[in-house]
This record gives sequence, C-alpha cells and structure tokens, in this order.
Amino acid sequence: MASGKAKVLIHSQGESEASLREAIEHYRPQFVFLISNDSSTGAKVVLKHLQDKETKHLGEWVEDIEHVEMILIKDAWSDETVIQMFDAFDRAKKRAHELADGRDLEFYSGVAGGTKLMVIGSALAAINGGISTYYVNKEMPGQSSKLLFEIGFMNQLMESLNWLKHGQYKERNNLRYLAEIVRREDSGEICTTSEMEQTLPFTGRAITSAMRTLGNKGLVEIEGERPQFYSSTVLGRYVLSMFGDENHPDSKGSE
Repeated sequence: MASGKAKVLIHSQGESEASLREAIEHYRPQFVFLISNDSSTGAKVVLKHLQDKETKHLGEWVEDIEHVEMILIKDAWSDETVIQMFDAFDRAKKRAHELADGRDLEFYSGVAGGTKLMVIGSALAAINGGISTYYVNKEMPGQSSKLLFEIGFMNQLMESLNWLKHGQYKERNNLRYLAEIVRREDSGEICTTSEMEQTLPFTGRAITSAMRTLGNKGLVEIEGERPQFYSSTVLGRYVLSMFGDENHPDSKGSE
C-alpha cells in the first residue's frame, strides 16, 4: 500500500488541450479524469495524447500521470447537462478512491472547458463535492505566462460549506454570532465583543472565540486590538443566506 498524497484532476474537456496542459504543469497530478460528450472529437484526441504521454502536447509532467480516464455525459446542450456533470464528478471521485492505494487525495476541478452548461455543472459539482476549482485563461499576445488561477471565492465557499456540513453542532452554531454582526451592520450598530455581549446569550469569551473562528474561515474581518471591531465579509453574508433564518439571533433558539 502506498503512502502520501495523490492529486486528482477532474477536467471539463472541450476541443482544445491548452487548458489541460496548464493544469497538468501546475498541479502535476497522478490521476486525470476528462469529462466530455461523445460528439467531441477534440476531447478524444486529447485523451489519446494523455494515454500516450505525449510531452509535445501536454508537457513533461504528463509522464508522471498514473491513470487517465474519460467519462462521457449524454448531452452537453440540454437541461440535463448540469445533473449529468454531477454524476460524472461522483463517478470520477469514486474511481479515484479505488485507485488511491491508501493515499490521501487532493481534488481539483477545471471550469474552463466544454460547453457553458458543462462549465456551470463543473462549478456546482465542485462546490457540492468539496473540490478546489481553477480557471485557465486563453493565451493572448502580451499576456503573462501564468494563465491558471484558482477561484478564491468558490474555494473559500466550498471550504466553509464543508466545515458547516461535516462539523459538529458547534460549527454551525457559530453562524448565530455572524447573524448578529449582520443585524448590527444593517442597523448601524457597533460590532464589538462588549456590545454583542449585551444582545447575545453568550459570554464575552465565547464571542471572542467565535469571532476568531469565523475570521479564520474568512466569514468576518477583525480590526483593531482593544477593542476589536468585527464586520461581515461578502463570503460571510453569502454563507449565512444559504442557511436561512435558523441562525438569526432573534430566533427562539437564542433566547
């Protein structure tokens, strides 16, 4: 049984191999799963280049790839495309775990190739599956050599949802503090530990600890020292909106 980590690319593949080459050079994966539809002739050519480890087309790091596989969806241009991408991602993840041989897996998903509906499906499936996402720009005259970048907001959102989804009750309970910050911001009130202690049924120590946790997750910003001032981030407000009013400080659960 092997040890260590293995990197997995789940790549929505269109007709061009340029974005895949950038991803391989950047991540140096052990497993590569292409998702495409049967009518894409270009994707089949790219798969052949992967299988033959053609460095001319995909760079020197293609030689280190242990397994390549193409997963086909039925239709890349219909209202079923997005859900088919979800299924393709699940199949790729399952297969990668079968091949892992005891190694921990790091998953990365490209959202640059295939049809627009495939890209939407890739992005949503990545967030749902806790997978880091990347985008690859097209090479243009005068453009810098770094074409690949990770999508920070999506990756932070994925991490936050994973934290709340798979954590214990105390993780989600932190959203009650975040909800109080948003309420205060919307009302023009000050957000400090001492002020929040007047309206929340928690001690100052508990509030400060929660703020530190939320800050580490990118859901709040902390400024100053004594006192510290708290403010919500765009990510924090978005995550809070996904959980409805259940964590609002005025709800019965906070009495």
